[in-house]
Amino acid sequence: MEKKEETNSNYNFTLFGEPVIKTLCQRDAFMYGICGGVIAGLVGFLFTSSGRKATRTGVLTWIAITTGLACKCTYKELQMRREARLLKKIMYEMSAQPNTKDANSDDSLGKLESI
Repeated sequence: MEKKEETNSNYNFTLFGEPVIKTLCQRDAFMYGICGGVIAGLVGFLFTSSGRKATRTGVLTWIAITTGLACKCTYKELQMRREARLLKKIMYEMSAQPNTKDANSDDSLGKLESI
């Protein structure tokens, strides 16, 4: 009998090309969206006493909160990656130069301040 090895990568839900559960803030976005949708649905039901309107309110609130927070989280993560790439590039350029000047020279500080 042969056993198939299942990989978790086939079951990951991706958003903007990244697995959703990979970062903590995206998990938080889903949790906040779910909680906000449930609360909005319950409050909507208290005010309207209509299950259909309350359900629509809850689902729309869930979609809005989850999408907004997930986009914000993804933007921050992409910005952080860009800054890390830039810092790595600067560090590589500084290490590739011969050490003719002092490490605390104005030239090396000028590169970092120009960013």
